[in-house]
Amino acid sequence: MAEVHLDQRIRPSDEDIGESAASLDFSLLDLIDAESPGRAVKRGGVSAEQGPPSPDKVRQSGKKRVEEHAENGRHGDAVQSFTKRNGIRYTDVIVIGNGPSGITMSYFLSGHWPYYTGVSHPNELLQMKLENIPTDVSLVEQDLDYLSDGLEGRSSNPVALLFDALTHPEADTGMDVKSVLHWEHDTDKIIPHVVLGRQAEGGTWQTLNSEVQTLSIGSWMELPDLPIVQWLAEYRSLKQELHEDYVPPSVQNRTSLTEVCTYYSDYVKKKHLCSYLQNYSTVTSVERVLDVSHAIDDESGEQNPCCYDHRGKLKWEVRGYQVITNERGEEETVDFCYRAPNVVLATGSYDIPNKLGISGESLPYVLHSLFELESVMRSGHLTTESDPVMVIGAGLSAADVILFAESLSIPIIHVFRRDVEDPKIILRQLPAALYPEYHHVLQMMKDNDLDDSYKAYPEHEVIQCLEDGKVVIRGPNVGCDLVIQVSYVVVLVGSRPNLSFLPQDGKNLGIYPGLGIDAKNNLVHIDPLSYQSVQESGLFALGPLVGDNFVRFLRGGALGVTSFLWQKRKEDKN
Repeated sequence: MAEVHLDQRIRPSDEDIGESAASLDFSLLDLIDAESPGRAVKRGGVSAEQGPPSPDKVRQSGKKRVEEHAENGRHGDAVQSFTKRNGIRYTDVIVIGNGPSGITMSYFLSGHWPYYTGVSHPNELLQMKLENIPTDVSLVEQDLDYLSDGLEGRSSNPVALLFDALTHPEADTGMDVKSVLHWEHDTDKIIPHVVLGRQAEGGTWQTLNSEVQTLSIGSWMELPDLPIVQWLAEYRSLKQELHEDYVPPSVQNRTSLTEVCTYYSDYVKKKHLCSYLQNYSTVTSVERVLDVSHAIDDESGEQNPCCYDHRGKLKWEVRGYQVITNERGEEETVDFCYRAPNVVLATGSYDIPNKLGISGESLPYVLHSLFELESVMRSGHLTTESDPVMVIGAGLSAADVILFAESLSIPIIHVFRRDVEDPKIILRQLPAALYPEYHHVLQMMKDNDLDDSYKAYPEHEVIQCLEDGKVVIRGPNVGCDLVIQVSYVVVLVGSRPNLSFLPQDGKNLGIYPGLGIDAKNNLVHIDPLSYQSVQESGLFALGPLVGDNFVRFLRGGALGVTSFLWQKRKEDKN
């Protein structure tokens, strides 16, 4: 359920560029409820499907967790109340994923709506359309099809392009043009909802807490109605005033992952979204159910639906468990069950790293992330005297591992399938002035023999990993297999979302039904304006699941969903 985005620097190879991210605050379930579908139960671990949370990144100490709960008033339903029957909580919208997509979705649903300011827009076509809309009517209630028609950009979703054009006019040209939107809050516009996320606010961004710089420039990382440039100025000033050991990013219009994580956390607090977010919550199942009273069959003891008309009673039921800290400072889990007519998938697509599918890939020295390599380094199992680290892949994540190893004077073997001159290599697409560290990696890939500590093998693939730390690689020429001794192998060839909580693992939702959802090859098939699944009514998808791989574009999805839900609410009342 985590969400990571192309804006981040820790990501897959150029062959598998996808993307994703998640969000903030605690919402504890009632711990004392005789009819609750689940009580506080200790769990020995997490499921293999979901994967273990990153140590020290996701989990907080018991004491700190208790303090946070008390500070935020998150015991039980102290902040937001839900209709509750038979231990089941009812709301209008359940958002799965608490990263940038989930946070933005919550901001819209909590009654914050954008309005056109009337200021001229540099895009002549869009300006002509804006002149024809009333400024006292929110964008949520405007004709999004009309306004977005004809816009072009880096997203294939028209509403994403529209919202990006209005919040960051001419961003791709490098122009610094202010947003032509202002925001208003109206409690009458609130749509009840809950946001479920496995981690803290920001989701996977929190597990990547680092001084590594983001790929996107700072302004592209911001969420609605809180300019990140202004926030960064205050944050950096405070850090320096406190005399903390703090060095701003070398490229000033980019931000570090630490800064982005803090920004997302701060955003939720400043925008008063804490009551909507239920963090440290793992969703285990999502299914449609008949939301009706049931009678018990006298012979079988099974529940049978009552015989009255069930039309209009279908709802989505979302079950899972939340990690909480009890009064003794011990971590426990509490099962939860929500029902709602609408579910929004905002999980991102970086949950499960892709594998090579070769013999020996499960050996202990074969890793699949920079975080794992950092852990090995901290443990003392990897030093400057170790055999080389083999990095597989030629994308941004691979470049990050190379930069990390180089900074520690660890020799590197770099294996990737493409020719170094292939224009599809993502490193070739980044301006050297803005991304000097990536340009440095690209130069090493080109000037292969100039550095004894780095050796590239372009147009090669790994055939086998042996138990003694030897790796067999194969080049374009027949009979040219090489055997290389390494200390560790880091495989970075993309990832995919974990949708195991959905029926058929979500395989019925893709553009190509029957195949797994993939942020590169098989997106969730949605209506381009409402972001509603073509296959399942009341099910929506945002962010990387629908191809919006940058934070700047995923925000438009929240606009599309809110517009659809609000229009439907008005129709239902009539």
